[in-house]
Parts: sequence; structure tokens; C-alpha cells
Amino acid sequence: MEVIRLSGYTEEEKLQITLRHLLPKQMEENGITGDNLHITEQALRDAIVKYTRESGLRQLEREIGKICRKVARRVAEGDKEQVKVTAKNLHDFLGVAKIEPDEMLKHDQVGVATGLAVTTTGGDILFIEAITMKGKGALQLTGQLGDVMRESAFAAYSFAKSRAAELGIDEEIFTRTDIHVHIPEGAIPKDGPSAGITMATAMVSALSGRAVKNEVAMTGEITLRGDVLAIGGVKEKVLAAHRAKLKTIILPSQNRKDMEDVPDEPKRDLKFHFVDNIREVFRIALMPAKKTPAKAKREKKVQSPKSKV
Repeated sequence: MEVIRLSGYTEEEKLQITLRHLLPKQMEENGITGDNLHITEQALRDAIVKYTRESGLRQLEREIGKICRKVARRVAEGDKEQVKVTAKNLHDFLGVAKIEPDEMLKHDQVGVATGLAVTTTGGDILFIEAITMKGKGALQLTGQLGDVMRESAFAAYSFAKSRAAELGIDEEIFTRTDIHVHIPEGAIPKDGPSAGITMATAMVSALSGRAVKNEVAMTGEITLRGDVLAIGGVKEKVLAAHRAKLKTIILPSQNRKDMEDVPDEPKRDLKFHFVDNIREVFRIALMPAKKTPAKAKREKKVQSPKSKV
């Protein structure tokens, strides 16, 4: 037997399948017509985003069926007026929203980088946090990380430590400072190498004091030399970034070929950067380093004076 892997549907694809197939099917099965029920497109979009988290459509069809059954009951009780389901009254039929849609960070932050991951329900975004504290140079990892992800974190830390001067990090900081890297939602196990460049970015941000741009998401494996290697699940990760309203995605150059599978809508709305080395990631994702008064004074001294004519 040969295993064929199918990626999930986009939000627009789910909407069109619902309008053309799922909704007519459920209305027919529950004995109602367009005279009895009208659901707006925005209500269907909210049902997709706020009541289901899946790559397919099974749960969405159940939610549509739930609406149809409630309308069928009204019809059976003698109510002949058409029921209009909108985004405002959707909760009357489906209850309180079950899912809070992922959104990008509200502003740039030091030590927090946005990564992309693939789960059983499709793509997802994750925020990787890093902070520094007094210590002796230890690296602490939390968030139920698997062995592969932990190794990626140590590789990212070693690269930052070996290139401290180049990255604008005080080399002495590694002897008197511990760094703690955490990935929230600690109850969910996480593994894989694709968070390597995200962890590296969060660490360098925390160590250098340079904020990470909130509209940038990234995915890629990192080596000790700083090379960025290919990862899987590009389509699912891009769709997750698009749902979260991010603006820019950083991907490994080796994954450029996978863009053929990405729908046109995310391609149109997002800006893509394909990188080979982690230095390119830092240049795109990190805010410029702020010049301290002492550094500005030193730079002013080394400037050659203008010759008099």
C-alpha cells in the first residue's frame, strides 16, 4: 500500500464547500429549505474559525447540522418565518465560541519570536519566549519539548555564543547570565527541528536587547554553523500565518519548491523571504540595535575630520 498525504483546506475552500455541498445536504436531511433558513457568509466564516479546528470538514458539518436541526424544530412547531443566522446571533445556535483564533503579537517585543508548526489539525503559530537572569551561563528549556527540539535549542544557543561579537552581544554575558527558553501551552508535547531559527531569534533578541518584529513568523532548522535547513508542512504553516494576519514569513531556501502547493490568497497577502543562513533571519526579524551614548561617542571619535580646503 502507498500512503498519500493530503493537506488541509484553506478557509476560503471550506467556505465554498460549505455553501455548495454541506449546507444544502444538511438542509435536505433535516427537511428544511431556503424559505426556512438563511445563513450569511460571515456567520459561516465564524463557524469555521471559532467553532472548529481541523484540517478537514467533519466537525464543521456537525455544527451546520446543529443549526439546521434547531431551525427544523421551529418549523415543526409551526413557525413559518425564515430564520436568519448572522455573525451576531450565531452563538444562539452553536453556543459560546469554542476556539479563540490565533493572532499575531500586538507589538514588537524583546525575547519573543513567532514560529510556525504543524499539528494533527493543520498548521498553527507558536510564540517562543526567552529571558535572561543572573546565573552562570546555563540554558533552561520548558514547555514539554521533545529531544529533537531540545537539541535544536542547544545548537541555536551554541551558535549565538560563538558569534557573540558579530551579533552585538557582550561576550561576558554568557559567564554571568542564565537564559530560559519557554514555549507556552506546556500541556501539549512539542518536537521537531523546525523551531530552530525561531529559538535562535528569541535568544539573540533577549541577549542583545533587540526587539523581534511582531508581524514576522519563521520556520527552519538551524545547524551549528548557522545554516538554515529545509522543513516540512510548508502549506499548513503558511495558512496558519495567514489566519493569524501576519505580514512576513521566513522560510528556508530549500523549501522554495513547496510554494507550488500554497494557495494564491496567502501568496498574495504575505511577503516571503527565503534564507540560507541565520544571519539573514536576524536581519529580517530583529529591529536595529539601539546606539548607546557611549557607543555613539566612540563612533564619533573614529570618524576622520573633514580636511580644510
